[in-house]
Amino acid sequence: MGCCCGGVTRRDLLRYAALGGAALLAGPLEVLAAGEPETAVQASGNGLPAAKQALRDLIRRYSSVKDDPWAMMHGVRAFGKGFMLDEGPAVDYLCSHFLQTQTARGQQYLLMTRGAEGHFNALLKTLLEAGVGLDHSFVVQGRRQTVGDLATSGKALFVFDPTLSPLHDTRDEAAWSVIAFSITTPPDKAVWKNAVGQEIRFHDLVSSLFKAVELGSAEYAKAMQQGVMPTQRDRITRFTCGGTHVMYSLAVAVRYGHLGEEGRRRLERILDLLIWRMKVDIYLADQHYQAMAKTDTPADLARLYHLETRMKFVGHAMEIIQYARMFGLFTPTAAQESAIRTATENLAAAILDLSRADIASLRRGTPRLYTLVVGDAGHAYHGLTMTKGVNQV
Repeated sequence: MGCCCGGVTRRDLLRYAALGGAALLAGPLEVLAAGEPETAVQASGNGLPAAKQALRDLIRRYSSVKDDPWAMMHGVRAFGKGFMLDEGPAVDYLCSHFLQTQTARGQQYLLMTRGAEGHFNALLKTLLEAGVGLDHSFVVQGRRQTVGDLATSGKALFVFDPTLSPLHDTRDEAAWSVIAFSITTPPDKAVWKNAVGQEIRFHDLVSSLFKAVELGSAEYAKAMQQGVMPTQRDRITRFTCGGTHVMYSLAVAVRYGHLGEEGRRRLERILDLLIWRMKVDIYLADQHYQAMAKTDTPADLARLYHLETRMKFVGHAMEIIQYARMFGLFTPTAAQESAIRTATENLAAAILDLSRADIASLRRGTPRLYTLVVGDAGHAYHGLTMTKGVNQV
């Protein structure tokens, strides 16, 4: 389970329609016209405030489902460590109910199953970014543990293969670990051995992710410099959620001093390109779904995926931009601020239209889409409401 990048294929939609996707909408949806986000927001009513409220309502309802730790983690992502279930903090419920132990070379470590977590160290980084302290305790299998124990386990069980190509399809899986390690590991202590004796050099890991983003975005960078609109997505879009998790992890690494001034310079170039992409990736997604509309693909389901794709990419991008601004890593130009405002309006419009869908029916009939909507809603809300001490450490 985890967030998914890229456009949905016609085959996907036909398969989900066969599972009951024909009756998912609570009312008719207006598919947003490419290049007209402002008009779409005006047509939707109250714009950004209403979109934030729609996200709050959606997340509170569907991230409180106790058999869905992945959704619950995204509730913590949205609201911080204060996110509550009817029996107490979601943070404690996640740790006590979904962590387990694993033995490696005679030592016992904490971890969450991959099927529940989505990405290795996703729970750890979520707790740390929500401001949960390393001394925060909970009980796992009758034994008291702490977030610090989980952090120690995360470093011990992490494996990094420096010989893999930066564009290898598993490279971006390190992003969640990079966030956790950036927060807990000072730059002058960023070398350790994992549980099987491999030396992990954190500087090299962060450098490899920078290289992955730069190589994967090379065609986009060329198009931006030339002032032309690409006709197809670049390789970075094959990474989870269009590469945004990797980019966010690099912002966190730079904030905590990893790679120093070199990291800040490289991050600024990535952020320049990301703001440009908020228009480009939406345009390319529009082209994808408009072409799909000319086929016999179920229209209602295609519309939902179209809107979800917009919420996904712009919501994740807003997290990166807001984080970089909040911690003084980046100052947008006037033109970039205008582009960010337009993208925010576009995001609000997509959220408002998407919120009119019958989300409960999605869970029953199209679970993949349900997972995407709930998870990406958490990221979008975090990006739109990021506040120190509330939902951001």
